[in-house]
Amino acid sequence: MLNNYIVTYLVCSVFSLVIGIVAAASGLSVSRRWESAGSTEEQYRLEKRVYLIITLVSVGLCLRLLMVPLWFGTLHSMLGSIPGAMCLTGVHNSNTPYSYLASSLKLLLPPLYGFWLILNALDRKVASQPFMKQKLLFLTPLGILVLGESLLDAYFFFTVPYRQVSCCTSLFDLPEANITPIVAQSWGWLVMFYALILFVWGEMVYFFYAQKRSASAARGWWFGNKAIMFMETALIIATFGVFIYVLNGNFSPLFLHRPLHHCIFCLGQQVGDALLSSGMIFLGLTLFMIYFWVASFARYRGLNPVLGDQMTKLLGWAGAMLTGGIIILSVHLFFVL
Repeated sequence: MLNNYIVTYLVCSVFSLVIGIVAAASGLSVSRRWESAGSTEEQYRLEKRVYLIITLVSVGLCLRLLMVPLWFGTLHSMLGSIPGAMCLTGVHNSNTPYSYLASSLKLLLPPLYGFWLILNALDRKVASQPFMKQKLLFLTPLGILVLGESLLDAYFFFTVPYRQVSCCTSLFDLPEANITPIVAQSWGWLVMFYALILFVWGEMVYFFYAQKRSASAARGWWFGNKAIMFMETALIIATFGVFIYVLNGNFSPLFLHRPLHHCIFCLGQQVGDALLSSGMIFLGLTLFMIYFWVASFARYRGLNPVLGDQMTKLLGWAGAMLTGGIIILSVHLFFVL
């Protein structure tokens, strides 16, 4: 089963994969010799090689980020070729579990790609490039992930069987006899989601002003703190998990005006502002998480006087994206209730 979208996606995947493998292998080799270069000439050669690697990786990772919407657009293009598929649920069910695993990676891996790109941008702000070795070492696991994602995507496209599939109507719609207790329970998750969002938003405001006050100094009790990084990462992942649940359980039947229908893919296909707000919320939470990943480096405290303004902007973008997404979603919810 091939069409123009699938061919375009596979070409982009192969191109980024080749870049990733070459850069990962070269990055591992250079990182071992980066701090042990015996002469200025050798260090100069390594630097030229590193700049080439970084350029290739930046192009490859930007392409991987652009391939996320292309992936879902490609799945949408397959609807007419799969009997019984009315939305992306049917397309995913045509070749499980590979389809769901591949789509899950489109949510899990972009934060890692974004982290490397932001780390590289921050590193270039400092003449000594203090994050150079971390960037190069991170290329190897990143290359492995890109390889795994590309192989999974290709396997899905080349093994999709031509068969009748079940779609969202038969899988997710609820029988009327069970609708009352299920809906009542699902509203508790909606309240939990807004509680988590308010907590995260409060944290964003606190850390924004705390980072702003310490932008020209090394102050900051969370700088270099791995425990804070792990806790914030767990909180953000939990928030996003609850968000996906309420999108399917609450927003989908309300926004689609079909009280018994729960399908996050139909919501994304038919309600444009829900798709936009979901993307903004995901981006806001991701940027907030990346902030803590960068600040958790042991040597970040000494770099804060140089990078403080950029880190403040990172938090500002995180807060703006999250706030904008929540406002769009809440206004739509207000008008349908």
